[in-house]
Amino acid sequence: MLGTLYNTATVLTGASAGLLLHKRVPESLRKAAFAAIGLFTLYIGVDMMASITRPIAIFIALVIGAGVGNAVGLDHKIRQAANRLGEGEGAAWVQSTLLFCVGAMTLVGCMQDGLLGDPTVLLAKGTMDLISSVFLAAALGRGVLLSAASVLLIQGSLTLGFATLGTGIPDDLIAELSGLGGILLLALGLDLLDIRKFALIDLTWSLLLLPVVLWALDTLGISN
Repeated sequence: MLGTLYNTATVLTGASAGLLLHKRVPESLRKAAFAAIGLFTLYIGVDMMASITRPIAIFIALVIGAGVGNAVGLDHKIRQAANRLGEGEGAAWVQSTLLFCVGAMTLVGCMQDGLLGDPTVLLAKGTMDLISSVFLAAALGRGVLLSAASVLLIQGSLTLGFATLGTGIPDDLIAELSGLGGILLLALGLDLLDIRKFALIDLTWSLLLLPVVLWALDTLGISN
């Protein structure tokens, strides 16, 4: 859990600094930094997508996940609930939570910390999140600070989950989950760049459905 605790502390520290610097950071610098974070998120997403070897499974998981997410409406409910704390904070919370918690570094880092007790990857990720959270909080406000709780809950749960499950998770499933996470990060990057808005929380249902979809396709003898 050391990596998750460090990552939580860096988001709290960076977001607090960003809120304090809000009026001192020029609008042009905030926009430039925000664009850079969005572009780098796109890069990470595209890079992660290279691990996909079962595109049909990914497609089916995304479509079904979007349908389930739309029916449940969790994205809308979370934004509504968080926005009661202040205008726009729900969107900031969702965006920053996904930026900090969806990705190969989160998955691999939690695996290493949970299975091997090695927090190295999460320590590196936490340092990156420290820098990102400063500019995100300066641009988006207090919602970024709330995402520290999301980091603690999500990464902490993943780390404990991997520690409980042991080494029984197949490498090919990890690769497909990382690739699907890359697609979600691509959507997040477009969202951050204000190119296209997505109900990102609704789409994350696809991560839960992917193992079931892969099992179903294997049972039917569909390999790709």
